[in-house]
Amino acid sequence: MQKVISIRPTTEIERKLERLIGIDKAERSALIRRILDTGINEELKKRALGLFSDKKVSLAKAAEIAGISVREMMDLIREKGISLHISIDDIRGDFEAAMK
Repeated sequence: MQKVISIRPTTEIERKLERLIGIDKAERSALIRRILDTGINEELKKRALGLFSDKKVSLAKAAEIAGISVREMMDLIREKGISLHISIDDIRGDFEAAMK
């Protein structure tokens, strides 16, 4: 069973939502769920990148937070121009953790 989340959209959000509904011809609630899922995924990636950049989490932990593979996390780190401040031991530890 799905939980209900209630929000009060601003007028601007409502206008944008109506434009998307017109383009996609999608059901309103399905479109909102898809947009929310996309936004949450992007926010998780953003937070994971920040934590990794601040050296608060390992590469593997950042990938776990973001809900993506270590390889995808490495690609994202490279795309954002973030230093991959890891050692051989870090890579070995992350690899061993990924194999469990």
